Amino acid sequence: MKRVLVGAALLSTADAAFAAPGVQLADLSSVILSLTLVIGFIFGAAWLVRRAPFSVGRGNGPLKVLAALPLGAKERLLLVEARGTELLIAVSPAGVFNVGTPSAQSQHARTPPEPTFTLPEQP
Repeated sequence: MKRVLVGAALLSTADAAFAAPGVQLADLSSVILSLTLVIGFIFGAAWLVRRAPFSVGRGNGPLKVLAALPLGAKERLLLVEARGTELLIAVSPAGVFNVGTPSAQSQHARTPPEPTFTLPEQP
């Protein structure tokens, strides 16, 4: 019983020692919640900027990324246009490697053929 009374006395003095005059617990919790939301928003925006393929400021220079295919966590296969020539490039932590150029047949494969429809013959 004596321990319970000592514990209750310590808790009451701790509340009084940590509380500033005129500051309520609700005010403190709203400040902490607001700070947490702002920090979360900053981290979320940083993640979005890093992961999203924004093309602001890109595309006006001699190199243009036409397509990107992620192969793994750090590996990508890129189709790049450099001075009018398309190159297929593999990018990994080990380096950048020229895989080749796409053939003329694959350039035609980009545009799908027009569908043709035929109606069944009426009896």
